[in-house]
Amino acid sequence: MNKDEEWVNHIQDLQDSLRAYAKESEISMIGFGPFSKLKDVRKLGDAPFELPTAVCIGVELPLDAVEDAKNRPSEKLRESYKVANKKMMVVAQGLEEMIRKAGYSTHIIHPADRVNKEDLLGPVSLKSIARICGMGWIGKNGLIVTKDFGPRIRFLAILTDMPLIEEPLPLKNQCGDCRECINECALKILKEPEFEDYPINRDSIIDWQRCGRFEAKLIGDGSRPERACGKCIAYCPRSYQ
Repeated sequence: MNKDEEWVNHIQDLQDSLRAYAKESEISMIGFGPFSKLKDVRKLGDAPFELPTAVCIGVELPLDAVEDAKNRPSEKLRESYKVANKKMMVVAQGLEEMIRKAGYSTHIIHPADRVNKEDLLGPVSLKSIARICGMGWIGKNGLIVTKDFGPRIRFLAILTDMPLIEEPLPLKNQCGDCRECINECALKILKEPEFEDYPINRDSIIDWQRCGRFEAKLIGDGSRPERACGKCIAYCPRSYQ
C-alpha cells in the first residue's frame, strides 16, 4: 500500500468512526463538506473561518412539537430547540475530541450562537453549511429542507482542517409549486424568490429583521415561558413525510 492509499484509508476510517459515533448517539444526520467553497457566505466574529472542512450534524425535531406550532407560537417547539441544541453540543464535543486525537484542529459553530440577535445572524450560516454537506436544499421558507425530515431539524457544525476524500453534490431546490410556508407565515414576510440551486442572499427569501424581532418577542425577558413561531416548519408538507 502506498502513502496515498494509506492517507485515503486514514481519512475514510476517521469519517466512518465519526459516523458511527453520531449514529450511536442518536444523531439524525451527519455530513462532511468543503467549507472553503462558501466564499460568498457572510462570516462574522473571530471564528477560524480559514478551516477548510465542515462536519455537520442534525437532530430532528419531534412531530408533536412541530404540530403544536400550527395554530399558535409554541412553548413545546421552543423547548425542542433547546433539547436538540443541548444534545448536539454533547455529541459535537465527542466528535471534536475524536478529530483532535487524529491530529486536526476544530471549532464548533452552535445553532444558538448569535453575533447579531435582531437579524438572527450567527457566525456563519448553518443552513449553507448543511447544504454544502449535501444534507438538503434551501427551501422557500429560507430553511434547509431534508429528504427525510423536511425542515423539521436543527443543525450544528464543526469546522476543521481534516481533509475530505470526496465532496458531496449540493441538492437543488425541490419545493416545486408548493407555497404552504408562504401562505401560512405568521408575518407574511416570505418573498418567494425564484432559484434552482441557491438564493442570491438570505434577504431575498425573507425579511429576517422582522422575523428576528418576532422571535425576540416570543422569547421574552424571562417573565413568562419562551415560545417559538415555527409555522414555516409546521406547514411544510415535507415535515410529515
